[in-house]
Amino acid sequence: MKFGEAYSEYLDAEDDRFLQKCRHLEYKELKNVLKKCSHAGEAPDHVDNEICPVCGQNFFSELSSEISDIADCFSSRARHILHLHLASAFHKYLRRVSHCFGDDYLAMIQEGQNLINYVAMNSIAVHKILKKYDKVHCSENGQNFRRILQAKHLELLQSPWLIELSAFQLNTKDTKHGAFSEEICKCSCDFSGSEPIIMCTLSEIVKVEFSLTCSVCLDIVFEPVALGCGHLFCNSCACNAASVPLIEGVKNAKSQARCPLCRQSGVYADSVHLAEMNLLVKKRCKKYWKERFYVDRAERMKEAKDYWDVQRNFVLGFI
Repeated sequence: MKFGEAYSEYLDAEDDRFLQKCRHLEYKELKNVLKKCSHAGEAPDHVDNEICPVCGQNFFSELSSEISDIADCFSSRARHILHLHLASAFHKYLRRVSHCFGDDYLAMIQEGQNLINYVAMNSIAVHKILKKYDKVHCSENGQNFRRILQAKHLELLQSPWLIELSAFQLNTKDTKHGAFSEEICKCSCDFSGSEPIIMCTLSEIVKVEFSLTCSVCLDIVFEPVALGCGHLFCNSCACNAASVPLIEGVKNAKSQARCPLCRQSGVYADSVHLAEMNLLVKKRCKKYWKERFYVDRAERMKEAKDYWDVQRNFVLGFI
């Protein structure tokens, strides 16, 4: 079956209420734009690979708008269900009361599956339509556009919320609903090898691996954060790399602070604390997590004492 048909079947089979709240890539419409382009099949007569004057500007502007909406919808919905999963017992009780004591745990897992499937299908559609553009116009503008998406942190498969949802799927395997959570997306993790990873099979052709090794301390990430560029680090390592105290947090890093791995600046303001990932490490590597917890707590206490000593001396006029 061709992808266009599979994508249409996915849209038809998806839950109507879910579809109403999330925008999808208009794959057929974009494909029709390319079919109708009068420059189709013409090799470029210039070396700078200019965008097609007939369909290029509208094609890429519309595609960019759709991907941005998809990324926003995905992140907001993922943030919501993960907040519900990690909520305190009191807040979960209040939610049950507001839903007339209904158990919506299965619904939460189902929405997590829907979101992973949603980002998988749309990422495939983006890849296919950009490949189609380059084939039609004998260009490399489609691949260049993918690099622009990565620079703008709009690459769907690099979203930190996809990492969190993968960890969420693994965490729910340990519950009575574990078998249910594997119906759409198959996630697995391996902490026994030299490099711990999470493997996520989103479809037959989309398989993603996330390394759980912090590139600063070269150990398993502890209280992990994902920077705007998508790279994962321990919270303490990210703070140290940005020269910001732990008690202030990575989001307070200066705008010129760079990612320790890719050296991209301005990535700390958009960082995400991966609570589900931290819970997964806590469950699967109990001894390691406990040791890191005490080390980090001691460091936080020392930093807090030094910080308040400076503040006290400043108020008293000793500085």
